[in-house]
Amino acid sequence: MMSAASLFPKSPEARLTLGILALLLAVRVAGVLASPLNLYADEAQYWRWSQELAWGYYSKPPMIAWVIYVSTAVFGDTEWAVRIAAPFLHTAAAGFIFLAGRAMFSAKTGLYAALLYALMPAVTLSSSVLSTDGVLMPFWCAGLYLAWRLRSGGGLATAAALGAALGLGILSKYAMLYFLIGLALACLVDAPMRRALISRGGALALLVMGLLVAPHFAWNAANDFQTVGHTVDNANLGGDLFNPENAGTFFADQLGVFGPVSFLALLAGLAGWRLKAEGADAQARWLLCFVFPVLVFILGQAVLSRAHANWAATAYPGASLLVAGWFAGRRAVVWSSLAVNTLIAAVFLIVPQLTMAQTRALGIDNALKRTRGWDVAAEQLFAEAERLGATAVLVDEREAWHGLDFYGRARTVPLISWRRYAGPKSFSEREALEGPLAERVLVASVHAGMRPRLRSDFAEFEPAGQIRIDLGVRGNGCPITRVFKLYVASGYAPAERTSEWEAKLEGQKEFAEPPCPAKE
Repeated sequence: MMSAASLFPKSPEARLTLGILALLLAVRVAGVLASPLNLYADEAQYWRWSQELAWGYYSKPPMIAWVIYVSTAVFGDTEWAVRIAAPFLHTAAAGFIFLAGRAMFSAKTGLYAALLYALMPAVTLSSSVLSTDGVLMPFWCAGLYLAWRLRSGGGLATAAALGAALGLGILSKYAMLYFLIGLALACLVDAPMRRALISRGGALALLVMGLLVAPHFAWNAANDFQTVGHTVDNANLGGDLFNPENAGTFFADQLGVFGPVSFLALLAGLAGWRLKAEGADAQARWLLCFVFPVLVFILGQAVLSRAHANWAATAYPGASLLVAGWFAGRRAVVWSSLAVNTLIAAVFLIVPQLTMAQTRALGIDNALKRTRGWDVAAEQLFAEAERLGATAVLVDEREAWHGLDFYGRARTVPLISWRRYAGPKSFSEREALEGPLAERVLVASVHAGMRPRLRSDFAEFEPAGQIRIDLGVRGNGCPITRVFKLYVASGYAPAERTSEWEAKLEGQKEFAEPPCPAKE
C-alpha cells in the first residue's frame, strides 16, 4: 500500500510545499471562522439539500450536499460549518498538483505548479465559500496525477484509484466529463496513454467509475432527469446564438480566474514563447489535452450565448502544471505570477473581515451586498408573519427564498417561492402554494416589475408596509438597500400561465423606487 511517506518523500521541495500549503490552510481556515458574511444564495441552497441525503438534487450532483451534511453534523448549522471544508479541499487539490508535477517534470516544478494552483484568484475565493468547483477540484487534480501514473506503468490499484477519482468527480460536478474528453484526446496523441487505457487497468477504471455514478443517474431517471435537464438549461442556447463581443469578456474574466501574469504566461506558452525542458514535449502535449478543450468549449459557449467566469476553472490545474513546466527555468515569470496572486489573495482574505463602516469608506459595499442582511431580514419578516397570523410567507425571488430559508430555519410559518410559470423553474419553487397555506399569505416582494402578475393570483392583496435592510453605500454615495414590499393576500386562484395572461399584464407597471441621484 502506498504510504504518505512515499507520496511526499523528505526532499526540500516536498517539505517546502507542505509547509506553504499548511500555512495557507491555516490562514484560510481562520478567514472562514472569522468571516461575518452571510451565506450567499447557492450556499444556502446546498445547505438545504444537505438536510435530506440523496443521490442527486435539483441542479447539481450530490457531493456538495454530502460534504455539508458531514461538516454541519459535526459543527452545527452555522455559516462557517457550511464553508469549512472548502480550504481543506483546495489544499488536497494542490497536494495532488505537486505530485503530478513531480512525476511529470521535477520536484521543483511540482512546487511551482502547486503554488500556482493554490494561489490563483479563483482558488483563493473558492477557499472562503463552498462551491461545486471547490468540491470538484481535488478529484480533478487527483485524476491528473493518477492518469499520469497509469500511463507511466501504474498497476491495477492505480487504475481503480483513477476510476474512483473520475466517479467522485462526476458526483461533484458534471464538468468532470471534460476530463473524459481529455483522456480520449490523450489516447489519440500519446501512445503510452493509449496502451494504458486499452488494457485491464483502463477497463477497471471504467468499471469503478461506472459503479460510482450509476446510482446518481438512476436517481435522475426516477426524478425526470432534473439535474441533467438543469445543466442543459444552463447553457442558455436560445435566442441570438452569435455574440462575438463575449470573446473579449471571456479572456478578461480568465485573467481574474487564473491570475493576470499566470494567464498571460499560459497564452505566451501556447504561442511558443517558453523554455522547453528536455524531454518535456510529451508532458506538454498530454496536459494540453486537459486544458485546451475546456478553454475552447467555454469560449464557444460564451460566443454562442454566455459563460460565467468560473466555467473554465477545470482548465487551470493542468495549466498550472504547464506554466510551471514551461517556465520553471525562467523564474521571473513564475515568481511574478505568484507575487501578484499573493497580493490578490491578501485582498480577498481581508475584505470579508471588514466592518460595514470600513467597506463603506472604501466604496466596496456593492461587491458584498449578496452576503449581507439575510439574518436581519429573516428575523423581521417571520416576526411580522406571526404577528399578522399568516399561513405562509410568499417571496418572488429565488435568491431571497434561499437567504430567508437558511436564516429563518427556526420559523413556524412556511416559506414559499412564487411560481411565475406553470411549473417550478428552480429548486426554491418545488413546493406549491395550495390548501391551507394559501388562506392568509404574507407576500414579501422584491421585484416591482413582477407585482402586477403576482397580484393577479389573489382576490385580495392589501399593502402591509415594508422591510428595508441596509446593505451599505454605493461608490456614488447612494444607499444600497434590500426592500421587501409586504402585502396580506387571500383568495389565491392563479390564472393559467398562458401567453394571453402574459400579454394582458405586460402593460401594467409598478415601478420601483427612483434611483438615488449621484452626488456631485
